[in-house]
Amino acid sequence: MFWLNGEYRQDSAAIDIADRGFLLGDGVFETLRLVDGVPLFLREHVERMAEGARALKLDSAPKEADVAAVLAELAMRNGASQGAGSARVTLTRGSGPRGLAFTPNEFASTCLITAAAAEYSETAEPVTLSISAHRRNERSVCARCKTLNYLDNVMARQEAAAAGAGDAIMLNSAGRVACATAANLFVIRNGAVATPPLSEGALPGIVRGALLAAASKEGIETSETQIAPDGLKGASLFLTNSLIGLRPAELLGHAQPSDNSGDIFNRLKSCYARIVQMDIDRRKAAG
Repeated sequence: MFWLNGEYRQDSAAIDIADRGFLLGDGVFETLRLVDGVPLFLREHVERMAEGARALKLDSAPKEADVAAVLAELAMRNGASQGAGSARVTLTRGSGPRGLAFTPNEFASTCLITAAAAEYSETAEPVTLSISAHRRNERSVCARCKTLNYLDNVMARQEAAAAGAGDAIMLNSAGRVACATAANLFVIRNGAVATPPLSEGALPGIVRGALLAAASKEGIETSETQIAPDGLKGASLFLTNSLIGLRPAELLGHAQPSDNSGDIFNRLKSCYARIVQMDIDRRKAAG
C-alpha cells in the first residue's frame, strides 16, 4: 500500500510515463526511519524537502501534519506500526511535454509516500570505504538538496563494491572529502570530531545537524572543517544518515586506530539515542 497524490493505492502501474521525476530525475525526496510507526525528525525532513522544492522551483512540498497522517496510516496497513520501519516521501515536478524547459507552476507536482517494516542493527560492524573516482560538484544544486539525481552516487557505490568496499567516499571538484554515497562522513582524531562543511558538497544531513548541535552541549569538540583524503588515514571514521543513525567506518585496508576514539564514538551514539527518544516523545505528545 502506498499514497499517491491524495489516494491510498496498491497498483504498481501508478506513475505517469510522462512524469519528469521518472524521465529526468526532476524532483526531491526524503527517507525517514520509523520507530513503532513514529517517523523520526519528521519536522526537519519536511523542512528540508520544502527548501529543496523552493530551490528547484517545484510546487509547494507537503505539510508536516499531512505527511504524519499518511505515514501513520501506511505504517498500520503495511505492518510497520511496531518495531523498526522506513518511509520515503518523493516529490516530482509532475507530468509534462518533452524537453527540459519549464515554467514555474506550469505542472501539477507528483507526491508519492511509502512506508514498510525494516530491520536495523545497532551493533553493525564498521563499513569499509574506498575513495571514489566519481566527484561531487559542490557548486551544484544537487549537492545542496536531496534531489532524485543520484547517478554519480550510484556509480560510486558500484565502484566501491567492485573494489570490495561497502561504500565510497566522494571527493569534491577540489579533491577534498565531501561525503559518502548516501551518508555524511565524520572523522575522530586527537579527541576531536570533524566533518566537511556544506560548502564542500556535503548534503545537509538531518542526523549530521542534530549530532553537531547536541555534541557541543555534551562537551565533545566538533568542527566543520575541510578534509583532505590523506587526513582520513590513521583517524577513526563514522557515517551518519537517517536510517543507520551512526555507523563506524574504516578505509579499505586501514583498521580503526587503537586510541580513545571508540569512547568518543560511544558517547556520540548515546547522545544520538537521547535525541531520538526526545523526538519520539515529542511526536507522541503531539498526537
